[in-house]
Amino acid sequence: MAIYVLGRTNALFYIVYRGHQILGGAKDFHSKSAQRHWKAHEDFQRFNLWFGMNLRTSRNMTKFLSWLDHHELTIEELCRARRYFNANKLEFAIPTPWHRWTMRASILAGIAILTAVWAVFVDARLAFYTVNKTKTSFWVEENQARSSTGKALDWLSESWIIDTEYCLFSTDTAPLANEWDKEVICDLVLGNQNPQIEEAIKSQRFIAVSAGILGAAWFIFLLFIVDRERNAKALLQKVDKNNTEPTL
Repeated sequence: MAIYVLGRTNALFYIVYRGHQILGGAKDFHSKSAQRHWKAHEDFQRFNLWFGMNLRTSRNMTKFLSWLDHHELTIEELCRARRYFNANKLEFAIPTPWHRWTMRASILAGIAILTAVWAVFVDARLAFYTVNKTKTSFWVEENQARSSTGKALDWLSESWIIDTEYCLFSTDTAPLANEWDKEVICDLVLGNQNPQIEEAIKSQRFIAVSAGILGAAWFIFLLFIVDRERNAKALLQKVDKNNTEPTL
């Protein structure tokens, strides 16, 4: 909650205020002038907490509220475009096309990576391993192991499948590169490390779920910033129209 309040108001007011309440220092001032300034400061902090406009001073808040009335806008409308509005300068900050598409492309790239991670690890039957010494990566399940690329990516490297028959009766290391890989992979295929494989599968399932949730969150965030920019543009047009309309 303290981090949320700090990010929302950009001030330690409510954290300090809570401490002062415990100490008995949150009572009203006897001086009317001091009480008036205190109320203005308290209103300012509460306004930032509720609406997240990141106003710097109570004077900025007064100017901001007057600006709203002048342009016949409501705080609800500004909140829907808050990301692209500077309440202290009373101006909109619409991103340039280059900045807009760079940011959106970056978010889409992140979503694509997270989706790929989800797609790779969502199959809970297989555990992904890498032999530390040789850097050979592969998938393993009960009684079988296969290359990390699989048949769909033969053009990257030669795919292979190893089963218990190979591990028990083959004296050749092919299709593996060396004897070390054969010993490590066959140890898993023959069921000597089943508890470890189960733990690896659980970890992969957690990675897949986490990547899926994070990817969905990034997609929602993308929709959010697109909607906020659209609202900001509409409000900017409304403000510009009010500024150019002749007064009677």
